[in-house]
Amino acid sequence: MKLVLSKLKGINNSILKVLYTGLKICFVLLLISTFILSLYHSIHNFDLFYIGMSLFRTSLFYIAFLCICTIGIDTIKKDKP
Repeated sequence: MKLVLSKLKGINNSILKVLYTGLKICFVLLLISTFILSLYHSIHNFDLFYIGMSLFRTSLFYIAFLCICTIGIDTIKKDKP
């Protein structure tokens, strides 16, 4: 865990800017998916449930993907001669 935290502290600012922008977009998608899922409770339409759950899973996947790619790209940039 300490290794991951130390890698996150030493990331380049331009890469962090892209990460923060991506995380903001994913957070907005998560809010939209929770709104759709709350609509499901009042309307009881299964299509809303599947759309909300798919959007929720996709947003969480992209958050993990952004974090992993950020560490990978920063490592590649630092290892370059």
